[in-house]
Amino acid sequence: MQNLKLVVVGDGAVGKSCLLISYTTGSFPGNYVPTVFDNYSNSVMVAGKPYNLGLFDTAGQEDYDRLRPLSYPGADIFLVCFSVENRDALENVADKWIPEIVHHMPNTPILLVATKIDLRGSSQRSCVSFDEGFKFAQKHNLEYTETSALHGTNVKDCFEKAVYMSVCSGTKKHKKKGGLFSFGGKKFVPRPPEMPPAGKAPWIEIQTSTIANNLGKALEQPSYSDVTFIVEGKSILAHKVVLCSASNFFCRVFGLKPPDQDTGSSSKVWNFTWEDINEGKIAGLAGILDVVTPDGSSCDKPTTQVTISEDISYKTFRHVLEFLYTGLPNITEEASMEDIVALRKASSTLRLPQLDDIAKNLQNEEEFLNPSIGTFLNDQTGQRTKWLFLNRQALSDIKFKIEETTIHAHKIMLTSRCEFMAGMFSGVFTESSKDEIRIEDASPECFLALLEYLYTDHAPIEEGDAVGIMVAADRYGQERLKNLCELYITKGVDVAVANSIAEAHVDVIGLLHTAQMYNTTQLAAWCLHFISSNFLAFQQRAEFKTLEGENLKYVSENRWPPVSYLEAMEKYNAKYGQKEDKCKVQ
Repeated sequence: MQNLKLVVVGDGAVGKSCLLISYTTGSFPGNYVPTVFDNYSNSVMVAGKPYNLGLFDTAGQEDYDRLRPLSYPGADIFLVCFSVENRDALENVADKWIPEIVHHMPNTPILLVATKIDLRGSSQRSCVSFDEGFKFAQKHNLEYTETSALHGTNVKDCFEKAVYMSVCSGTKKHKKKGGLFSFGGKKFVPRPPEMPPAGKAPWIEIQTSTIANNLGKALEQPSYSDVTFIVEGKSILAHKVVLCSASNFFCRVFGLKPPDQDTGSSSKVWNFTWEDINEGKIAGLAGILDVVTPDGSSCDKPTTQVTISEDISYKTFRHVLEFLYTGLPNITEEASMEDIVALRKASSTLRLPQLDDIAKNLQNEEEFLNPSIGTFLNDQTGQRTKWLFLNRQALSDIKFKIEETTIHAHKIMLTSRCEFMAGMFSGVFTESSKDEIRIEDASPECFLALLEYLYTDHAPIEEGDAVGIMVAADRYGQERLKNLCELYITKGVDVAVANSIAEAHVDVIGLLHTAQMYNTTQLAAWCLHFISSNFLAFQQRAEFKTLEGENLKYVSENRWPPVSYLEAMEKYNAKYGQKEDKCKVQ
């Protein structure tokens, strides 16, 4: 088996070792350790003949300038690497690496390799574009390719190209009369120019849910409370909307039908009677009454006072409320076993089986299981909130009028989840004193979808106007909802253009302008990448002429395939036509 020697050079930390490890092992190394000298090997097939490919890694630091050339003798090809985020490394290719190779190993082929192309678009530095790298390579009579060791992009093709160049370069080492690479006296035809990878579309990141934190803060604020718990003589203000959404027990206390109650049941079977509560017949409760003014009339904001039985302490009941609002009780490591036992007893009394599971995990030192329970409960509570209260009159304290549609809502859900709404009802604006507010900047469907998100942390994006919901989300400062819309819209575009971009009904350029207008930066970046990556197809669409300014500049500079590749391919076809390669790597 004949040997081929491939030497990799370039500045330090440009990704030489990662490129070699990614090629030889198929995985990206976890830790960076600067290389002094290292070597790898791999077997390849060239034109049906096996070769042993020796890969020599070198140190790019100046400390090794005298030792590094000791790796050069016998090299069949050099890979000169630079990182696209390090322009100095590219300049050093001309200033240092090419002169060094030419001095020690003249006439040996050189392949210029751009690394870390996954950083384009995400790095804060100005990255070297494909066109810049390609033109640099042309200027210095080098072949050029681009790679990402992290994503495995073009790594295998890079080394196949290097092997092809080393075997078919016509060097004395491999040139034999009538041999394999003489091609029977026929003129050698080089490989066509390499089409650069289009690059992957930007990721759409989804902001972490904040619904548990939002509702947890609602427990601490007395605004819009409509229930007062009396526990050991102390008062705790709370909200019926949250309590009933999280617990069938409190649905029965406040006279609401639980979402999972059999619809065939008679209308009042599921409720506790106040008479039974006040007589102590309902475990956990000692009394209930509606708060009235001294003259016997109801308050402007009706409040129900509920007295908790003496067997439940103030501290324990606070944990119960924390669980109902956030999905998890706020129990510190200092909590005693007696506290946990008391919580389990209260969970049984108030019919909260998931709270008992959480307390049991604390007893068994398996608290790592509890966050998943909390996440599940938040999702379940959101669905119950939708069923009980979304656009329903039950416990509603505010109405919105949109066109001819009236939508019922609950201030505690709006203000705890949305800073814009909290400001609107804070007392500074006239809306805070109104029972009905007119909305002019959204359709009824989009505004109701926004409310569903505030109530449940989910929105019916796939069933409605995703762009309209995204606009409403920006208007009311809901970043996570914007992220969800961005993700759904990008998937929708992929489906819409599956057959043909030029004939697709979706207007991606118009979508780009909308995304930029409403601060959806991830969608805007995705649209720019999509248009650039399908440049020739978008040129055929009428709306292409609406691209201007920075958008047109970005698309032109990042178009795929790049102009430099198309020009190189045109020259290749003019010179060699459609002749097939005689030398292929397998």
